[in-house]
Amino acid sequence: MPLWTDILEPAELTGFARASLQAHEDKNGSLERYLTNQHVDDTHVEVVEGEHGLQEAAEFRAFDAEPSIARQSQGKGHKLELPALGQKLPVSEYRALRLRNASDEAYRKHILKTTNQIVRAVADRMEILRGVVVDTGKATVNQRNFYFSDDFGRPAEHNITASQLFSAGTSISRLDQLLAAAQLYAETNNGTQPGSMLMSTRVYNSIRIGDEFVSVTTGRPMGRSEINAILVDEGLPTIDIYDRRIKNYEGVTSRVTKDDTINFLPAPGAGGESELGHTYWGTTLTATELDWAIEDAERAGIVAGVVKTDNVPVIAEVVTDAIGMPILGNAALSLALKVL
Repeated sequence: MPLWTDILEPAELTGFARASLQAHEDKNGSLERYLTNQHVDDTHVEVVEGEHGLQEAAEFRAFDAEPSIARQSQGKGHKLELPALGQKLPVSEYRALRLRNASDEAYRKHILKTTNQIVRAVADRMEILRGVVVDTGKATVNQRNFYFSDDFGRPAEHNITASQLFSAGTSISRLDQLLAAAQLYAETNNGTQPGSMLMSTRVYNSIRIGDEFVSVTTGRPMGRSEINAILVDEGLPTIDIYDRRIKNYEGVTSRVTKDDTINFLPAPGAGGESELGHTYWGTTLTATELDWAIEDAERAGIVAGVVKTDNVPVIAEVVTDAIGMPILGNAALSLALKVL
């Protein structure tokens, strides 16, 4: 169907769509804080295992001597293809008839509302995949119409079950289990400690009722700030509770991450940077089409436009198009500990 630009140009609607996507992620506490968004002008991303890991220490030098040359990373390189995703939603013939005599502003508002809806669907699908990546160390999609799986090489020993599950009783030492997992994390990563423990409310509640976190004064579980203070005093990271649920493409609402597992991760990224990895948004073929008139510097990322049939029935559709995937730059910086 040809583009319909009477109400909104694709470049303007694309800008709105990207702002809508970021607002949706900010509002819902996205895992984007660990796998921050990055735009790339390509359909592939080249990564080297360990590129977000520790670098070699510099060498001292004598005065008047040149600095030593750093060695290039010897990590294994991968070229990963970014899969496509998107959605479209028609403005029905009946709705178009109702809006026929309305102002352009009324039609514009309806298009923007529809764009919000399908952009959120794209953002939610990417969030589901982020959850898979955090939980498993792999990006796996197994839909009725599409399948792929990219393994980022998380060490097998970073997918573990606590030697004593927290659900076995309140006397089970939570601290011992957490310290053992953090020690394993540090040993794999040359001493780098985890910066966050991502968990569900269910897991958090199983921690707080443990005997170690019950106040001797009141006999009641401590508050989160008190628990975090104990964790930090023991050299552990603080708790980050994540309970987001999303309705998938089959209409089933489920958790994004497992509710029986603690994910040991680096601290959340800041300013778009992240030690763990990124969510890469590439450049679609749609974005390069001349009639979409999207500037070269703005092509990477989700794009949105309105198309319209030129025969009976006359129906307009709001469409979004994107390619992207969350990628672990250093999969060893994630560890999943099953505790329930």
